[in-house]
Amino acid sequence: MNFEQYFPKGLAKGSAFCNRQKERDRLKNHINAGQHTLLISPRRYGKTSLVKYVMDTLELPNAQADLFVAVDAERIRLILLSAIKSIVQQVAGTVENAVVLLTSAFKGVSSQWIIGTKGISVILTPDKEADPAQTIQEALLALEILLSKKKQKAILFIDEVQEIAEVAEGKGIEGAIRHVAQEAKNIVFIFSGSKRHMLAKMFFDKSRPLYKLCEKIILDRIKAEDYIQHLNALAKKKWGEPLSEKTLQTIFETTHLHPYYLNSLCLRIWSFSKEKPTTKTIQNHWLEIIREERFEIIRELSALSTGQRKILIAIAEGENKALTSKAFLAKINMSGSSISENAQALEEKDYLEKNEDQEYIFIDPIIKSTLLHYYTDIQEI
Repeated sequence: MNFEQYFPKGLAKGSAFCNRQKERDRLKNHINAGQHTLLISPRRYGKTSLVKYVMDTLELPNAQADLFVAVDAERIRLILLSAIKSIVQQVAGTVENAVVLLTSAFKGVSSQWIIGTKGISVILTPDKEADPAQTIQEALLALEILLSKKKQKAILFIDEVQEIAEVAEGKGIEGAIRHVAQEAKNIVFIFSGSKRHMLAKMFFDKSRPLYKLCEKIILDRIKAEDYIQHLNALAKKKWGEPLSEKTLQTIFETTHLHPYYLNSLCLRIWSFSKEKPTTKTIQNHWLEIIREERFEIIRELSALSTGQRKILIAIAEGENKALTSKAFLAKINMSGSSISENAQALEEKDYLEKNEDQEYIFIDPIIKSTLLHYYTDIQEI
């Protein structure tokens, strides 16, 4: 049996989708009410899987604009126009009615319509001299008009939206989106991102165009009790009986309930363990993952300052509270102000976060494990 369908490294679909019922219900309710939503979590927590799962359930016209590779305003414009084009083609309808509607709605946008045996295909061709923000605004307004004429609601999912803030014309593009979104009755926007400090500036700063535009959903780790039912059902498929409480606890403690790494570890366990896994086999599989990702993690950590690496190593070793205590200062040979500054930077870069006890914890468990196994190498970088 191929267990990758249950423990995917990419999008979670169907039987691979574990719980998130509360978040699913909230997102559905927002969409049905026409309320725009901002979805926030660290990378690899399943934001895209959640949105696509809900969009598939609702069966509304939809499109995803993934801005992860957007390096400038022109690329953002092309990605957004491509998503708008996708929605247009989903709602265009019969050729006779569509031609009139499309030309009317998009009269302010440079466009071409290709009519063939498979229906209508739209080519949006922005003038390269035109302002990207203006083009985006005009195309979104045209889409809203088209949807209104068709009496149709559609979902525009803008993923890694924080990349807009990285480009020179970003604030203008934010303003263009705001101009349409605040009046839209037919386009429902879903924004998601993984750089949380940048999202906070975009959506929670009064001086920014997207301030208070959206309802907010914060995606946390899936709870252990939700995974237990999911994993035991798959354990019965594989070994004929559920996993022991100790085995489950080892999986959860090893991965820190990080969705991506829990799936990665479980895929190896279910794929290669002929008998029910023990603590030892789980640890061996995890060590293989660490070894495979070691050099990638070391390259990533090498971009940090020496002080930031020192703090990460100390926290990995258990010094995760009272970072400005005398003992901690002596351990890593840094001043209290320098520790506070570097710890804040590590939070902003999503290496660390604080739990309810105000203890620093790693967002990515593989970084902690890599530090514990190879920290001497890191110190010498």
